[in-house]
Amino acid sequence: MGSGERPIVDWVNLPKDATELSLWCTLHDGDLTSIDSDLLARTLTLRFDVGYVRDFHNLSEETVFTVNVGGVASVRSCGSVPWPGGCSIPAETPIAQQEAIVAEYQNKWREESLSWAEFEQLTKIGLEVSSATLAQRADGIALHFGFLVNDGSYVEAYIRGETVGFLIGERQFTAPEFVEMGEAYWEAWGKKQKTGEHS
Repeated sequence: MGSGERPIVDWVNLPKDATELSLWCTLHDGDLTSIDSDLLARTLTLRFDVGYVRDFHNLSEETVFTVNVGGVASVRSCGSVPWPGGCSIPAETPIAQQEAIVAEYQNKWREESLSWAEFEQLTKIGLEVSSATLAQRADGIALHFGFLVNDGSYVEAYIRGETVGFLIGERQFTAPEFVEMGEAYWEAWGKKQKTGEHS
């Protein structure tokens, strides 16, 4: 890399001037239903079904939450395979101790690399969003997703490209607007919880 060149946005080594935006509010617990990769066009499309956000905004049941990446340069995935020894928590174990037991168990899981084709096939089993974050700057973007697989395993996906776009149904959103759709739900949910506590 020449002295005048800047490192590209990559999740493993994000530049200091890259800004991060959590997409959790809108995609959390949603299902990744399909992935379309076009090597020639260098595009990647991820489609999600997020029922609670859709219903809160009175959108039709067919409404899809879409993330479009352009100028795709890198896609990677890895999975975490549960330790076969299991995790046993005795009855009446204090919550703090339960969390410690689970953390110790999860530390024994093994991370394994997946081909992108293998990752795409997991949509047939079921992928539920656990985490979703966008990193961006003027010359590129990076996305990091964590998914719970219906077979009990956990996988992560890393995508790097030049641009990213968001749609809910046919309507386009900026990244902050996309997040605000989910934030509206969680704010209403929080107010409802407080009302219930004091009623």
